[in-house]
Amino acid sequence: MEDNFFISPKYKNWIDRVIEETKTFDRIIKGVYNSTAKEVYGSSSPEIAVFAYGSPGRIELIGGDSDADIFIAERERTPQSEKLKKLLKERWAKFDFSKVDTPTWSTYKDIDIYLTKSLVEGNQILETRFLIGDETIARDIETKKQHFDSIERELQNIIFNKLYFNQYFKQRVRDGNINIKYCSGGSRDFLFFYWNNRLNQKRKKEKELGLYVPQVKQGLQRLLEEGKISDRELIDTLDAIGFSMSIRSDILKINKEGVDRGLTFLDDGTLNRLQTLGYPPPELTRKTFNECRNIVKNISKIVWEEVIKTAGTIRGLEWERNFRLAYDFRTSESVRSQISSDDSLMSIALIWGASDSSQENLFNILAEKYKKSTNWAIIGSIVCSPLCSSEILHHFGTEQLKEKGYGYLLRVVARNKNVKKETLESIAEDPKLEKRYTEVAKIALKGGTDLANNQI
Repeated sequence: MEDNFFISPKYKNWIDRVIEETKTFDRIIKGVYNSTAKEVYGSSSPEIAVFAYGSPGRIELIGGDSDADIFIAERERTPQSEKLKKLLKERWAKFDFSKVDTPTWSTYKDIDIYLTKSLVEGNQILETRFLIGDETIARDIETKKQHFDSIERELQNIIFNKLYFNQYFKQRVRDGNINIKYCSGGSRDFLFFYWNNRLNQKRKKEKELGLYVPQVKQGLQRLLEEGKISDRELIDTLDAIGFSMSIRSDILKINKEGVDRGLTFLDDGTLNRLQTLGYPPPELTRKTFNECRNIVKNISKIVWEEVIKTAGTIRGLEWERNFRLAYDFRTSESVRSQISSDDSLMSIALIWGASDSSQENLFNILAEKYKKSTNWAIIGSIVCSPLCSSEILHHFGTEQLKEKGYGYLLRVVARNKNVKKETLESIAEDPKLEKRYTEVAKIALKGGTDLANNQI
């Protein structure tokens, strides 16, 4: 480890770097808000609150060409608040961000719907960090987070996403080249350290400390304190994360003016361009990144084991034994089909187990069984699978998933290689859907699902 490229000081100070980048982000968002709110409202105080989510919400913003993930909350919309939000987005967009991502839903009613139904958008709320605005609204959002964020939700979130990412990462390979964000051990995997920390905070009824420290570091620190990893593993993992974050930032930077803006594939062209920034020859950079992601993968395995054990302490040892059988690709169809699927976590595991084992008959039985399900994670498990039929995709894509709270899964449907043109058209041409939920279907219609899978 000591002679590796990523141990250099350039990458060891990544924690200071992300803190400074996030502080700069905060200053920009607050400064624009103050001047714009005064322009629109005069001496009155707008009844909205502005939050960061995503990387800036987790204090993991590292620059390069990053998105500005900003959430605006309000009790209800007014013509004045709509004007303010429009101006804010326009003015934030003038800064050096890849894009400004501000969800169009913002009211208490909308927030309750997404926290109740959705894992992805629900997580956006749970990750929010208050920046500026009405402090009463900020406290209301914090109360909502505490109300909706249960141990059960945390378990479902981690278990679904772990199994979902296993499949999704396979879809984010282009011409044999991995995407350094969407690959096993890549930066998307850092979320599991954060989510596991959040799960344990719920279990132990701990309060958020409000530290201005990257959430991924806080998650690793918990694993150390609980004896799950050693001091050496902590140091190595922090170094690996530092390199992974830095190379991602640098790839975003060199892709900023090209057709791959926002994408981070580790192809030969990218590796050659990285040399102009001081990186070593391509093979050494590739080797270093693979070493880094293997370190992260190993810690992710520890987290996965701990999450299953946690669920087992709640549901019992027999449940834990069956859960392991349910998701394991080595489990035979006859054994898997005998496991009860009445429990939502078990249902998710059975669906993924059947899919990963290519047990098409069992998968189809489960898909039919859950056609009327309203459980976001169960539906997501079905529509992501390469075994999911075009009929099932059409059923969900034209019905349940068009309800508010399920929109992200329309993107998943549009990426599935089995999706029909009619399904894509139904999604792409629906005027009631937000652009973020129709854009993947439009890309798939134009260039196929391979192209749709390799978008930001």
